[in-house]
Amino acid sequence: MRKVLVLRSGATDLPPEAAAPDVSLLTTHEIVPVPAGITEALAFDPRGAQLIISSGVTVTILLAGETGLGDRPSASGDAAPEANSTGFFEGGFRGVIAVGEETARAVRQAQSSSKDSPDARSTALPPVIVPPLPGASGVLHFLRESPVGLSGLRILWPRGSDADVAAVEELRRLGAEAVAPVVYEKRPRSFPSFTSSERAILSGFLSGAFGAVAVGSLAALDAFLAALGGPKPGSLPPVTWGVLGPETARAFTARGFPRPAVPARARFADLIERLRTEMESPTS
Repeated sequence: MRKVLVLRSGATDLPPEAAAPDVSLLTTHEIVPVPAGITEALAFDPRGAQLIISSGVTVTILLAGETGLGDRPSASGDAAPEANSTGFFEGGFRGVIAVGEETARAVRQAQSSSKDSPDARSTALPPVIVPPLPGASGVLHFLRESPVGLSGLRILWPRGSDADVAAVEELRRLGAEAVAPVVYEKRPRSFPSFTSSERAILSGFLSGAFGAVAVGSLAALDAFLAALGGPKPGSLPPVTWGVLGPETARAFTARGFPRPAVPARARFADLIERLRTEMESPTS
């Protein structure tokens, strides 16, 4: 059986539909909460605003912050507005844009974890929308095409320390009032921090145990290569590479890697299935 290695920078588990005996996961980064950014996000007045969530890690961080910080302060330090008294993901925002279906699932799970019954809620849950196009560019395209318009639209986009600020700057250029606090840092793991099983994955890759590699992000790829000692693309074992979106694919090939497989939907389950097909083809 030819195995698939998945590189992720933020998650310690794969989605259930992506987990399989022929799939191994290597988590390349440590996630460190940023208290000031979490406080800023939780203090944001959601009334009439648009929320953008880029990853399931963001959901986990904000839920943990909500529990740990207790009563949510406002940006001025006063009591939080009444409309913000429900759980962060459960009310107040006009909608939630989730970057990818896996992230949308994490948001919906957070919404359904409310201690209040649906009948007890004073407001309906904000709808969760996944833009057709992947990544930050998909978010920008979706908002540009929205009938609501961007001028004056209040947006909260909590993010990780490695997020590209260009998308937020573009929203502001188009007239949106975008707030984008960094709520967690991604710190690359060094080789000594890997467990014995993770080191076995690294040595297995070098010995040709994997037929394909699914790259969750370029940050994950960089940390993976550093853990291997910084090899050049041409010196790596021959594998089929795959990434989750066309933007990442372009940046991937610009680094000297072969053209990767890209699934139609930005889901790990779809990427893994695509890589299995690629490995079985006569030209792989």
